[in-house]
Amino acid sequence: MLAAFGDAYGIQFPLLSDAGSKVIRAFGIFNTNIPEDHKMMYGIPFPGDFLIGPDGIVRDKLFLPSYEHRASATAIAMRNGAAGANAVEIESGALSATVSLSGARCFPGQELATGLVIRLKPGWHVYGKPLPSSYRATELIFESPIIGEQSMELPAAKPMLLQALGETLPVYDGEVRATGKLEIKWSPPMPAKFLEPFGKAIAPGPYKIAGRLRFQPCSDTVCEPPQEIGFELPLEIEAGVPPAPRKPA
Repeated sequence: MLAAFGDAYGIQFPLLSDAGSKVIRAFGIFNTNIPEDHKMMYGIPFPGDFLIGPDGIVRDKLFLPSYEHRASATAIAMRNGAAGANAVEIESGALSATVSLSGARCFPGQELATGLVIRLKPGWHVYGKPLPSSYRATELIFESPIIGEQSMELPAAKPMLLQALGETLPVYDGEVRATGKLEIKWSPPMPAKFLEPFGKAIAPGPYKIAGRLRFQPCSDTVCEPPQEIGFELPLEIEAGVPPAPRKPA
């Protein structure tokens, strides 16, 4: 059965037939969300990935509870130091920044890693959190109808006594690096007439992922008004894998 599956989809790498789910139980990834009476799916693993180094050592793993959403291989690589493959440079006055996605293409339901590198000119800073409402904290936001959940983890800002303001506030200066994740909405592989409960299907093709970097640059002598820089990153949504053709009986 597994050999027939590999032939039908043209899979060139070895496939493991895990009789009795012994291997996935040993790895602790047996999918406990599937009831025993579900004959088609019981005994499968949680969907996920292992990142294995050239020395055979597992360097990272990422598992998600639902088969609808998967981390892309590029996201796992970027989590472990790889550079973003899809980046844009933005600049305004004392600040320049690189915003990146781990890849330039993915399937609906996949998760991409996001990266942010902020570079500030000497003597300048931007604000972090927590912050009084009269100031703007640094924030990166992606905007697109195909985006589901998103998050960006900025490092802890350092407290700085601002003599001109008479306040101690959390700030970033120099170079700041942050990582996050961006989930592309899942598009169920079913006819359009059945999609209404799930929302509009995401058609394959080129998209533009818009975003904004919000910040407020200040120096020891001047505090500029809150600013934001808009940007766009291209993203190709791949078509889902069609069902394998049935062989004549």
